[in-house]
Amino acid sequence: MKHPEIKLTVKNRIEDLLRVNSIFESFATQHEINGRLRYHLLVSIEEILTNIIKYGFDEQGVHPIHITFRRIEEQIEMEFEDRGREFNPLEIDEPDFETPVEERQLGGLGIHLVKKMMDETKYRREGDRNILLLRKSKETPATTP
Repeated sequence: MKHPEIKLTVKNRIEDLLRVNSIFESFATQHEINGRLRYHLLVSIEEILTNIIKYGFDEQGVHPIHITFRRIEEQIEMEFEDRGREFNPLEIDEPDFETPVEERQLGGLGIHLVKKMMDETKYRREGDRNILLLRKSKETPATTP
């Protein structure tokens, strides 16, 4: 049976990435999400979740991260919600591709890739929550960034 929406909550631990990937893989199989589109969605999940886990919280301890995968007609949506410090990843400057790799400042490449792979990216702050929505059409050719 196809579930148009799957919600899960994980903790801010890198090992929870495996659980999220496994649940997404099941969702993708149910909704016939394959090939490059599937790969782009998995890379986006890993980039966003890793950033939240590593940089999202000022205080130590366990913090929940809520994730929703949904299919609305031919659109795939992924929503990430956390109660970390306010941070809009979409405002990160584009990476400097002119400077040699050894001399570049770290960070920003993963977010750049996500923005290039998705059709739409939206961020909002509601109260003490960061909410990031990623959207990709199954119809859109999955181009390589």
